[in-house]
Amino acid sequence: MKIDTNLVSPVRRGIAFAVVAAFVLALIATGGCKSSSTPSVLPTSSPTPIPSGSPTPTPSPTPTANVFVGLDYPSVPPTLDPTYGDVQGYAPLANNPVASPSPSPVPTISSAIVNVHCNQNIQFINLDHSSPHTASSLGPANGMNWPGVFNNPNGVSASPQLTAISTGSFSSGVLAAGGAGTSPVYSTGGVAGSFYFGDYYDFSGSPQMRTVITVLCP
Repeated sequence: MKIDTNLVSPVRRGIAFAVVAAFVLALIATGGCKSSSTPSVLPTSSPTPIPSGSPTPTPSPTPTANVFVGLDYPSVPPTLDPTYGDVQGYAPLANNPVASPSPSPVPTISSAIVNVHCNQNIQFINLDHSSPHTASSLGPANGMNWPGVFNNPNGVSASPQLTAISTGSFSSGVLAAGGAGTSPVYSTGGVAGSFYFGDYYDFSGSPQMRTVITVLCP
């Protein structure tokens, strides 16, 4: 009897394939086939830095005055100065009477020329019981040649704190009545000279509310 070889070959191939497949499955089951690839490592994220805020700036201390000028009108009579004529309603003060304990009654002043030393801190205080006033520069003083009218364009607007009183158009701004009106602290400046000062409200009165402030430098 003759065996057809064309039938044997496919049978052998099938058997061979089954043997190989079984071998591969056995290797996998026993761990004989290992992956050579290195497992990837997930990067660790860096912690987000906490922004440090800018340090809070230290506030500038409020300047303290060591020179004081009082204002009052019309209960204070004028004083005749030999160089500048009548002065009225302004006078130097030894201290700030409003800041003193129990400043009652509010003290009165005697009209006078005001002399101050340069590079001092100066403050204006309204001691008038009834009316607001200003201490406003009217320009360099020259004897009795006072300006005919109030000529300060600022008038009721206060100059910034520590402005030199010799600055053109300097003004204390409105100082309320009854000792409540205290100006910001200003500077007497570093330039010697004499300057006319007048009140926005009563410079045109009779007598005129006015004085001369002289800055003395060594």
